[in-house]
Amino acid sequence: MALAFKTMLARVAYVVEHGVDKVRRGPAGTDPIIDCYGGYTTPDGLVLRGRVLAKARPLSETQQQSRWRNFRDFISLFGTEELEGVTILAPDYDAHALTDEEGFFTLHIPSHPQNPPQTVNIRAADEVGVHEAPVFASAEAGFGVISDIDDTLLRTGAFSLLRNLWISATRNVHEREIFADAARLLQDFEEQGACFFYVSSSPWNLHGYLQAIFARAGVPLGPLFLRDLGISRTQFITGTHGDHKTDAIETVLAAEPQLTFTLVGDTGQHDPHIYADIVSRHAARIDRVILRRPNDVALSDEIKADIAKIQDLDVSVMTDFDYRRLLTDLEAARRVDA
Repeated sequence: MALAFKTMLARVAYVVEHGVDKVRRGPAGTDPIIDCYGGYTTPDGLVLRGRVLAKARPLSETQQQSRWRNFRDFISLFGTEELEGVTILAPDYDAHALTDEEGFFTLHIPSHPQNPPQTVNIRAADEVGVHEAPVFASAEAGFGVISDIDDTLLRTGAFSLLRNLWISATRNVHEREIFADAARLLQDFEEQGACFFYVSSSPWNLHGYLQAIFARAGVPLGPLFLRDLGISRTQFITGTHGDHKTDAIETVLAAEPQLTFTLVGDTGQHDPHIYADIVSRHAARIDRVILRRPNDVALSDEIKADIAKIQDLDVSVMTDFDYRRLLTDLEAARRVDA
């Protein structure tokens, strides 16, 4: 009964939201904007993802501006006008996909994974201009890294909802802090031949925002697996935090069956429990788990139990996170190899 009521309520909210969007958008006349997300390889070919919007939402170009201006710019990222039912084509591969009710599309392109292109040209069916969709190939990678973002790479205070919202909304892409040792660690993994995948419960509206922060800080780029927080016909928010991350990691593992992975996260939210669950099913695919402690709070009994579960499956866990020690070990190993 409760589920049926929630579904009915979501349908009503969906109709209201889309009615408001139509009024806000006004008459058509501008070309649709294709927001290209990172493509990735699979045993069957390529997967390209993205979203089609009525107009672009530019990022802040000024490094120093008021908190109020930052707040307005941040909020504008969520004022998207999604276009449903748009056909997206990859003309060079005779592939197409249709955008869903939130403007998202997933394009499957048959291609030999050993020789993937760096970009794929895509366009809307009724438009002439093409967009270059990036492809993050793993054909030459020796191993993979799946990393959380908030308080693992990017200082946010995600363990405190109010602090997280305040930091995210009042600082632009030039002011956000990537932990320097985190960037150095991933750069070292990149030098060893790793490919990268990032999972977060942040909404897809922040895709370009996060990619800009990564590029500025020198974090190796890779596909992001973010969350749809929009209202659909059946629910308000698609899945829970844990479900989303678990599903994203399972998707990456299935896409790259030839690779083993390092999981990078933190102890501030649910990463230890999520990673323990993943390791319980894929212990042979996980080389190690690295966890940052984002605050001085002692590890709970639940987190300690999750860490013990991972270790019992012969997967190493690094806790009380110290990137410098790990970097020292990696640099020493590299000198020995040389």
